Amino acid sequence: MQSLALKLPEPEVEDEAGAAKAAQAVRDIAGRFGKLGGEITDISGRIGDVTTQLEGQAQGLHRVLAAVEQVTRANHAIQSAAEGAQQTATIVRGGLERVTVAVKEGLNAAQSDIEALSQGAQSISRALSEAVADAHAVRSSSDAIQSITREIQLLSINAGVEAARSGVAGRGFAVIAAAVKTLAEQTREATTTSAKQLDALVKTVDALARRSEASAETARRASEGSQAIAQHIGQLDHFGRSVVSLIGDIDAISSPARESGIAFAQVSQDLARLVTGVDQSSDNLERATQRTQALVSICEGILGSIAASGVRTAQSELIETVMETAASIGALFEQAVTRGEISLAELFDEAYQPIAGTDPQQFTTRFLALTDRLLPPIQERLLTTNRRIVFCAAIDRNGFLPTHNQKYSQPQGRDPVWNNANCRNRRMFNDRTGLAAARNTKPFLLQTYRRDMGGGEFLVMEDLSAPIWVRGKHWGGFRFGLNL
Repeated sequence: MQSLALKLPEPEVEDEAGAAKAAQAVRDIAGRFGKLGGEITDISGRIGDVTTQLEGQAQGLHRVLAAVEQVTRANHAIQSAAEGAQQTATIVRGGLERVTVAVKEGLNAAQSDIEALSQGAQSISRALSEAVADAHAVRSSSDAIQSITREIQLLSINAGVEAARSGVAGRGFAVIAAAVKTLAEQTREATTTSAKQLDALVKTVDALARRSEASAETARRASEGSQAIAQHIGQLDHFGRSVVSLIGDIDAISSPARESGIAFAQVSQDLARLVTGVDQSSDNLERATQRTQALVSICEGILGSIAASGVRTAQSELIETVMETAASIGALFEQAVTRGEISLAELFDEAYQPIAGTDPQQFTTRFLALTDRLLPPIQERLLTTNRRIVFCAAIDRNGFLPTHNQKYSQPQGRDPVWNNANCRNRRMFNDRTGLAAARNTKPFLLQTYRRDMGGGEFLVMEDLSAPIWVRGKHWGGFRFGLNL
């Protein structure tokens, strides 16, 4: 019995040891779930990054596909136009050939007639020139005859005078003289008439000669013009050959356009299949992202349940701190309202005013002066209390962070990437994690997320938050950013 009595306390010791081991096991499980949540969060984020990239690539492929289809339509239009132009050019070529042949035949005949006319006109001109010369020669002869006639008249007059002086002996001579005188007068009248006729003839022949020369000049010009027409015929023939060459060029364009259209149609089909595959991959990745986010939520729920169970874990002290800090900030806000330092409407101001020239965008509200005065002492002190705390800040219920830690509240510069990492005050953090922390009304909320540091850099962290209440109204939350 004594030995039995001595053994009675042992179950209590074993129960305490078992409870300690169970608590340690729960803490280990909590730690492992924390790490698991971090890994799942990182994987989820990376899947999200790939999904975003695929969506961008899919959009680019859709644009490329649209461009290829547009080029394909353009190629079809070019091909149709080229075929139409080829048919039209073929018709024009046939018409030009017929017209060219007809014009050449007609112009060649006209050229021959014009040449013959020119030669005939020149022959007539030469003949008229000879006739003018003969008429002038006849006129000269007529003038000589008139001169002789005048001499005969003078002789007959002298003979009559001498016959009159000779008396009876000169009667026979007087008769001859009278006959010569009569002949001379008749000759003079005939030559005078002939001279008048010759004058008229010479004038007529001269006029004909001048007209003949004008006709010959016109014929000469017509002959030269016919030679120019011959040159135009050659140019027309050259134009016809150019049309033939153009038809060949159109055919050379039409064939590659047709081949290009076939190739682009094939490319369009390949791209369409590729776009379909990318879209399907994006959908699958989107579903995978949703599944991983669900896993993250499960891990967060398990961690929250463990933390709320009373078992001390790595987060227990921080949970108490974040809840106490949120309550302290709410009390400070209430005191400021009570003292009239700020109105309740100003404290809950949601009219966020963009700050010009900021990238990322920053905003101002009517409660900035209050938060800039009250929050820095609290937030800067908390950064030194636990090495896991990367940042701590209060946000309103829309995710607006008015006053950040000093190291994250640098003046913005020209580099948006640097600004994103170092100028995080006055910013709107309404992502899934930020908005959940801002609108949570439970005593605390533990989340795992990827913090965007800019430039494609992300940091997997835990987010621990507690709600801030002011006069029974939910103002927002106080957040801890915790490294893993």
